Amino acid sequence: MRNKWPFPGSKWYKFDFHTHTPASNDYCQNNITAEEWLKKAMQTRLDCVVITDHNSGRWIDILKRKNNELYSCADKPDWYRELIIFPGVEITVTNSSNRIHLLAVFDPNYDSQNVTGVLGACGITTGYGDAQNTSTNISFVQVVQEIQKAGGIAIPAHIDGKAGLLHGVKNWNLEIEKSLKNISAVEICDLSNVEKLDDHLKKLFDHLAKLAGSDAHTTDNIGKYFSWIKMSNPSIHSLRLALLDNKFCIKNQFDDPNCLPDIFLSKLTIKDMYHCGRGNVGEFIINFHPYFNAIIGGRGSGKSTIIESIRIVSRRDQKLAIEAPRIKEELDRFIRLKQNKGVMLQDTELLLEIYRRGIKYKLRWRYDAQGAVLEENTNGIFQETATGNIEERFPISIFSQKQINELASNPRGLLEIIDRSPEVNRSEWQDRWNNAKSRFLQLRERERELVFQLNGEQQLRTKLRDIENDLRQYEERGHAEILKQYQKCYQQLNALPNDQIFDNLSSSIRTLAANSELSDFPKHLFNEDDETTAELINIHKITNEKLNKISKVLKLIADKIDKIKIQKNNNIASSKWNHKCQTSFKAYNSLVKEYEEKNNKFSMSIYGEWVQSRNNILYQLQNLNNIRKEKENIEKQINDIFQKIYNLRVELFNKRKCFIDKIIGKNNYVHMDLVLFGDISTIENDYRSLLELEENKFISSVYDQENKQGIIWEFSKWEENNIDKNNLYKLIHQIKEKTYNIAFGNLCEYHFTFSNRLKQLLQFKPYIFDQLAIWFPEDMIRVQYSKEPGSGRFEDLEKGSAGQKAAAILAFLLSHGNEPLVIDQPEDDLDNSLIYDLIVKQIHENKSRRQIIIVTHNPNIVVNGDAEIVHVLKYDRGQIKINQQGGLDKLDIQKSICNIMEGGRQAFKMRYNRIMLEE
Repeated sequence: MRNKWPFPGSKWYKFDFHTHTPASNDYCQNNITAEEWLKKAMQTRLDCVVITDHNSGRWIDILKRKNNELYSCADKPDWYRELIIFPGVEITVTNSSNRIHLLAVFDPNYDSQNVTGVLGACGITTGYGDAQNTSTNISFVQVVQEIQKAGGIAIPAHIDGKAGLLHGVKNWNLEIEKSLKNISAVEICDLSNVEKLDDHLKKLFDHLAKLAGSDAHTTDNIGKYFSWIKMSNPSIHSLRLALLDNKFCIKNQFDDPNCLPDIFLSKLTIKDMYHCGRGNVGEFIINFHPYFNAIIGGRGSGKSTIIESIRIVSRRDQKLAIEAPRIKEELDRFIRLKQNKGVMLQDTELLLEIYRRGIKYKLRWRYDAQGAVLEENTNGIFQETATGNIEERFPISIFSQKQINELASNPRGLLEIIDRSPEVNRSEWQDRWNNAKSRFLQLRERERELVFQLNGEQQLRTKLRDIENDLRQYEERGHAEILKQYQKCYQQLNALPNDQIFDNLSSSIRTLAANSELSDFPKHLFNEDDETTAELINIHKITNEKLNKISKVLKLIADKIDKIKIQKNNNIASSKWNHKCQTSFKAYNSLVKEYEEKNNKFSMSIYGEWVQSRNNILYQLQNLNNIRKEKENIEKQINDIFQKIYNLRVELFNKRKCFIDKIIGKNNYVHMDLVLFGDISTIENDYRSLLELEENKFISSVYDQENKQGIIWEFSKWEENNIDKNNLYKLIHQIKEKTYNIAFGNLCEYHFTFSNRLKQLLQFKPYIFDQLAIWFPEDMIRVQYSKEPGSGRFEDLEKGSAGQKAAAILAFLLSHGNEPLVIDQPEDDLDNSLIYDLIVKQIHENKSRRQIIIVTHNPNIVVNGDAEIVHVLKYDRGQIKINQQGGLDKLDIQKSICNIMEGGRQAFKMRYNRIMLEE
């Protein structure tokens, strides 16, 4: 069994307007049972079906009884689903020379007897079920009037087919015109046939609801053709209103239009607020429809309490301090405890149930901040879950009239709304921007480090020239060769293996030889007279003699090693190499003595120091070459990352521009243009903030409006001076260049205090100039409106009235987005023509894709906006209550709108009698 539509208010019902049963003589399955007939209807997933047998209502009661039995049955069959049966009949009408088939549809409370009574009033008292030989004895228009008199709706059957009112008719005639003016709907086989009619006939046809019916004469054809009808509860009254408003309440399509938005609010619960949700009344609960919700009520009935509660529990109050500070102040007062003139109590709790992609969540807010913030419905049970970023996970747009007015006076706030759209996705872009910016600042910092290191290069090269001059003079006096030979010989001498290896080896061998004798034999332990003992003593003696021989050999080897050492040293001493070295040492010692005798402050060691210093400097210079190469690479990276930052900024502009073009496009009422870097509203504040300049200082150097001078003067007046918007980047670059040049002392025409300030910043806070390098003004959004929509003439928004400004902003807010849109009294500054031309049309375009909740006291928004549900609030005995709740087709809702809202009756007339108004 299919679950019921779980939301209050209107929904779309799948409707087959034309079905037959065995009560029709030409039915093809006379042995079918009522249950089998209903099973086929239910399996086609119909919500409503009209029983329209030929000139008979005999099977209506049969089917209704069986349907009620199935509904009441505890153990329902698998194929069962709720089905509303509309009693009806297909009447054969004699019209001039033709026999026309006319459907009569009645309220589900009617029965076979009611239908038979209508047939009798039309002259049919026999021949029930016969379409060939039975017909009325009154005209088509008279039959329509009899049907309407009985509370029914007359619908010409298969109007473009056999026995249809327009069958074979191509041109207008008076009888056809009279017939069409008396009905509100027709059953049509092929909509393309309407295009074949002449213009006059086609115009008469325009206002009629075009319906589809299966004309099923077998169960297999039930539901083959159908229409979708929007109603709150299936009744003849609701159906009649839907047919009158067929533009918005009738759909001829295969797909189910009851599709849910990705995200929508389903229920708000308020507990223990001072004036809502406490006392005997208990908690306040308002159940929302997934599409258009209208909240109405007299002044002080609590409408704004609903909006503020949604804002609070959904955490949409966080950014108000920046976006709408006045609204934030009012909300802060609302959130205060009652004693401090607010409406909150210590136990106040707000619960907001939200559907997100088919999963139900519950957001919670308590004044005492206790309890879970977010719960998720898992298998029917709400359990606490991680919140994440609530604003991103559960996007909701909430606007009061004051916020709309602020956007109208400062359109820059629109950019924030644009940036939150999925098409622009500012948060994702911001991550890439921050990464690029961070990388740029890191590279600039590293560049300064490298420049600092390179600043000592000239000093090093000067020192290197001095050392090389000293070395050159030293070498030219002939001392370099002596020192060179001395150093070479000295290094070779020190590099020769020393005699330690010989000494260690001979010493080790002598030690080994000394320890090669066995210890004395312990004769006192052995009896010499014992034969075995004597043998053992002899073994010891022989072994010791052998060891003594080895010891002597070892001593000879040690002596030989000593001789090898002496021989080696003697050979070195008599070698040519030693002679060369001794000559070199003698020459060196003579040079040292010569310097000592002259008391010269230089010594021979200074040459080595000079050489060492020269080598160190050459090493440092080589390292500086590497640093220079790194600096060049860093500079290239800086240029590349700057270009990336610029491209990112242009990318943001292009995304915004594409979004505006897509959403506003050729809107007849509002036009929006975007200028890259064009916003001058905060240029001075931005510049001063970047350079840490006090607000009222350096006026002549920064921005002097009176004398038309200052670094940012020209840019701030680019529009007034008719500067091409494509040159704005050049002006921005000039601002930066002038600032750099002043800091470096290259520009003298600016006041010295300002110059000194920038020089100090450059010296102590150079990173500020890095931030200046990647600073760009915000894009400028220019909003224009048209006094005459469709004329193509637009004027700047600043020139419009309060209502026109609000209308332009509303046109934008209602033009885009899929998230729930909550608006509090948007009509305050608008006249009725703007409301109908703008808001109502936009509501119809929006609610097919998103949930809309509007608090209003204008009936045109509610009625002509076709609210799926109207919540009627009242304030009774100190508490906010829901007085009524339902769709526009409910009589009590209609009465409330007419009683509460001025102009309510006119709004209903405008909607349901629009064809008469147009004439």
